Amino acid sequence: MTGLGVIWRTSGLLMAIESRSIIEVLSPVSCRPMPGAPNWIRGLFVYRGTLIPLVDTARLLGAPPASDRRANRVIVVRIHAAGKPVDWPVGLWVESVLEIERIEFAAAGGHPGFATEAGRFLGPVARTRWGQVQLVTPDEIFTAEQAEIMTQRLSEAAA
Repeated sequence: MTGLGVIWRTSGLLMAIESRSIIEVLSPVSCRPMPGAPNWIRGLFVYRGTLIPLVDTARLLGAPPASDRRANRVIVVRIHAAGKPVDWPVGLWVESVLEIERIEFAAAGGHPGFATEAGRFLGPVARTRWGQVQLVTPDEIFTAEQAEIMTQRLSEAAA
């Protein structure tokens, strides 16, 4: 990615998402816990009249759950399911949002990251004035099976 990214913090790490993937940034929201969901799903919350999942980014990264503070933000992103006609919004619970900045992930001195199944949503790392920032690809947060289930349910709800 070379372009505008929103830099945010979770579990002491600096992360970024391409600004074009973001729908909106919200103040903290309350959510309904979802028993049986992966432990990195905080629950469901109402976004513009629709219940959507709220992902605890700290747990997604394998850290303890993010604490509830005034600085927390919810970054609402649109997940694009490859080859599917339905996309859906998802909230990302983060410690704080720092700023929008042009980030050059392919610049000299960066790192491509490590490709693993558990970290499939993690991309390259770049140096910024805030420190080392890693790119998060929202479309890769859910496994193919999870994305298929969500796409199917959203398609049924829309019918």
